[in-house]
Amino acid sequence: MVSKKTLSLVGAIAFLASTAAFAAGSGKWAKGMEMLDGNKDGQITLEELQKFEEERFKLMDSNGDGQISFAEMEAEKAAKRAERMKSHFDRMDLDASGSLSAEELAARGNKMMERLDENKDGIITEDEFPRHADHKN
Repeated sequence: MVSKKTLSLVGAIAFLASTAAFAAGSGKWAKGMEMLDGNKDGQITLEELQKFEEERFKLMDSNGDGQISFAEMEAEKAAKRAERMKSHFDRMDLDASGSLSAEELAARGNKMMERLDENKDGIITEDEFPRHADHKN
């Protein structure tokens, strides 16, 4: 049986390993830095990671039994995914009607073309297409 402290530490290390290279970047990775840097000094310490993971554990352990079941983890991930999808939907719903029209979907395509078509020839080439995870589409 893995202890809560070990699980938290492993989670913190995994999180750090996956985000350390991007922590000082922009976009969603900057939000990660902001969340983890508890004292806002521009650095993430092991103590800050542990505190973050302890808080995350408390949120995920919905029944308070000191263990995270697959169902609890799945529920937490589903809630996060739903939040992201709602935010994405709201950005696309230009008239705030609660539904997307064909025009609103087309506007997203037009915006993508504007952003990615660097030479403005109306074609997005392989060289222009983003290859990094933090690119905003």
